[in-house]
Amino acid sequence: MKILLIRPHSDVPAAPPPIGLMYLTGYLRTKNQHEIEIYDGRVKETGAGFTADVIKSARPDIVGITAFSMEADQAHQIARISKHEAPSAAVIIGGPYPSSDPEGTLSDPAVDFAVKGEGEIVLAQLLETLENGWKVDDVGGLAFRRNGGLVDTGPCETAANLDDIPFPAWDMIDLEEYFRPSASKRRLTNPIQMKRRGIPVVSTRGCPYGCTYCHNIFGRKLRKRSPENVIAELKWLKEKLAIEEIEYIDDVFNLDIKRAKLIMDMMIAEKLNLKFSFPNGLRADQMDEELIDKMKAAGCYRINYAIESGSDRIQKQIHKNLNLERAMEIINYTAEKNISVGGFFMLGFQDETESEMRRTIDFALKSKCHTASFFILTPFPGTEMYREAAAAGYDMEGIYSDYGAVSANISQVSSEQILKMRKDAFRRFYFDPIRMCSIFRTTPNKMALLRNVIRTAKLSFLGKEY
Repeated sequence: MKILLIRPHSDVPAAPPPIGLMYLTGYLRTKNQHEIEIYDGRVKETGAGFTADVIKSARPDIVGITAFSMEADQAHQIARISKHEAPSAAVIIGGPYPSSDPEGTLSDPAVDFAVKGEGEIVLAQLLETLENGWKVDDVGGLAFRRNGGLVDTGPCETAANLDDIPFPAWDMIDLEEYFRPSASKRRLTNPIQMKRRGIPVVSTRGCPYGCTYCHNIFGRKLRKRSPENVIAELKWLKEKLAIEEIEYIDDVFNLDIKRAKLIMDMMIAEKLNLKFSFPNGLRADQMDEELIDKMKAAGCYRINYAIESGSDRIQKQIHKNLNLERAMEIINYTAEKNISVGGFFMLGFQDETESEMRRTIDFALKSKCHTASFFILTPFPGTEMYREAAAAGYDMEGIYSDYGAVSANISQVSSEQILKMRKDAFRRFYFDPIRMCSIFRTTPNKMALLRNVIRTAKLSFLGKEY
């Protein structure tokens, strides 16, 4: 079958290699002789017209689209273009968006299937089923329409041993394209990327914590690649692709702390000399000082910690249950090791008061974080938080595409006041002279630092980046 996999162009600010689509390709190659093409609209920054030409030229049997929830509009636009340019092709949407909101995904008649959760096994089984004319009801992890109703086939089958999943198909993209500078897109999720030839790496899947605001893509069970498998990939990336930097994009890389330390030890022993970061946010209260020391020695220069709220009540409500006292100790220890430290914070949780929001801001200000991201809560459809708020009677109609805007206000504070507090938080955090000196010292890429200063100034005074 001819398969065209697409990542849409969107407002997502980073355009690293589309590692999810590359994992899908690597896995599908082991199952059948499919003809596969990847088109990354985000790195090419091409709109609908160019995507239409790509689809028309490819003449695919299958169009697979990956999308975050905030990219729903772009995914549906591509689905409609696909039906126009390749009417006989089956259109499949996967990723966080359909995983949390399959009903919304399938409200569009241009979408034939929504893949929920981890995609490799589901897509391979679906393709085999379509080729042989079998019933798609037997493929777990799917949603589709039948007779005007939604059919949900239940949970997907996931890979029990991640070492069995082939490495991403790096030959499917023009890798050099991801190393060229762009005026509008970062090349990694990490905003202060140090080396030009940087790519993402995944070493675990799944997260057991069940935070109510989060998408559940890879399940609640932590599954881990063996340290040997991870190191083998890193060596291959360095030797074959001349990679200089990686970013670990696991949900919780440090949950198995012994394994995390072993990977660091092996990176040191192999003398990989790779710079690396953790942009997705590590679990601060699951760190210890020894692991931080090992990370530093192995080449780590940037760690984000996902704090979310400085309120113990909110921590319990969202099922994160972070030990805030320990988190503060770990943040400060990391900063003392001259590792750039970022913190993720959110304002606007359900029934959150102004004093609780100020507690979150105060936590950030008192910490030794070098950077802080103050997001406004986005209760995406399909998440537990969305369902809880809807059941409590909140108006959940909103535009779920901007973490810096109020989509559906489920707090006790007005939208205007939340936006004002966010601007004040950025201003108070970044225009502290001591912190400014610390940021300059720990940011190796001074051009990236300048771009972030401009971005922060806009957030501080305008509340937005444009």
